[in-house]
Amino acid sequence: MNLPVPSYEDLMPLVLRRAKTEHRVRDAVSVIADELNLTEEEREETIPSGQTTLISSRVAWAVTYLVQAGLLTRPKRGHFVITEQGQTVLENDLSRLNLAYLKNIPEFIDFMNRKGSSKTEGETSVSSDVATGDKSPEEIIGSAYQELEADLKEQVLERILQNSPAFFEHLVVRLLSSLGYGRSDTLAEVMGKVGDGGIDGIIHQDKLGLDVVYVQAKRYAPGNAVSRPELQAFVGTLAGVSAHKGVFVTTSRFSPNALEYLKTVNARVITIDGHRLVDLMIEGGVGVRVRKMFELHRIDEDFFLDE
Repeated sequence: MNLPVPSYEDLMPLVLRRAKTEHRVRDAVSVIADELNLTEEEREETIPSGQTTLISSRVAWAVTYLVQAGLLTRPKRGHFVITEQGQTVLENDLSRLNLAYLKNIPEFIDFMNRKGSSKTEGETSVSSDVATGDKSPEEIIGSAYQELEADLKEQVLERILQNSPAFFEHLVVRLLSSLGYGRSDTLAEVMGKVGDGGIDGIIHQDKLGLDVVYVQAKRYAPGNAVSRPELQAFVGTLAGVSAHKGVFVTTSRFSPNALEYLKTVNARVITIDGHRLVDLMIEGGVGVRVRKMFELHRIDEDFFLDE
């Protein structure tokens, strides 16, 4: 039975054993994955950012912390090898090697103090996740970002549902305009009146109004899906005004039967459900603001090449 990918803390002993001879980090990842009998799915699992695999990230962070504790050294780019101090740990204390053990090593204490140098007195320099070695710092950032984004999306949908249908119609037209339906000077208007034939908004993609996109916006509760008859009515309205392009936006979702129906019609109708709506709002900066930006820097290895 295979176990999940171990934490970077649990990988430290495996990395230290592998470091008896010089290794490339990339090669060590492959060898350790074999040693752990990881499945292909486990080898391909990525961290929240999706930029690297989970096993690669955790091995790399195990190497980083062992280097900072003076147990490993990096002789050249992407390589690591054990130090004399690391050899002593390998021979005597390998079973005790974890993050708590490293925190008793002066070099690692200095590293942790440098990490926390920008914090005010009384603040901790690492989160509880880092303190226990459950996740690497990069994983923690990625997970925290995903949690914040998920909470934001829920709040955006709640605010939309708390407002009037007219507000939602204006929001949708503004969103589509911000996403490039036409140029910045293109006329976009909200119908907002009874007898509009199911059309809540119109976007003219050229100044003469020769290319028009018709919009319908349905502010529904999450459990109330847009059904086939509603899409049929919208397509019928498009045909009534000799239109070929439409966008149907809802705060909920579309039933499978409704989506199948759209495959049978000639009109080009784009459907945007609640999840996609919020994603587009965040992308277009509609109803949201950037609170704070963080930049993650990596060393530029090419800069330090001595040619």
